[in-house]
Amino acid sequence: MNRLHGAALRSELLLALRFGLVGLGNTAIGYGLILAWLLAGVGDYGANVLGFALGFPISYALHHSLTYRRREPMSRRALRAYALAFAMSYAVNLGVVAAGRALGHAGSPLVQGLAVLAYAVCLFVLTRCLVFRSSQARRPAES
Repeated sequence: MNRLHGAALRSELLLALRFGLVGLGNTAIGYGLILAWLLAGVGDYGANVLGFALGFPISYALHHSLTYRRREPMSRRALRAYALAFAMSYAVNLGVVAAGRALGHAGSPLVQGLAVLAYAVCLFVLTRCLVFRSSQARRPAES
C-alpha cells in the first residue's frame, strides 16, 4: 500500500507541476496585461477583468491538452465545468483584490500578484476534483 501511495503522490506532484508550468505561461501574459492596464489607468477591477477574460480560452485549451493530457476533443460539458471552476476561482481573486483595496493598497502590483496566486490554487483544486478527474486524465506513464 505504501508503494501505491508513493506512486499516487508522485503522479499528483507531476500533475501539479504541469498545471503550474502551463499556468505560469498563461499568467505571464495575463499579469503583464493587468500591469499594463493598471499603468494605463484602467483601475484594479477593470485591469483584472480584462486580463482574466482574455486568459480564459487560452487557459482551458492549455490545461485540457497539456496539464490533464485529455485525448478526446474539448466538450461543451467540460467547458461549462471549467467555466464554473474559473468563475469560482476568479471570485476568490476579486476577493483578494477587494481586501487589498480595503487595506489601502489600491493599484498595487503585489495585491494583484497575490490575487493571481489565490486564483491559481483554487483553479487547480477545482479542475483536478471537478473538471478533469483522475479517471479522465492520462497518467504520465501513458505519455
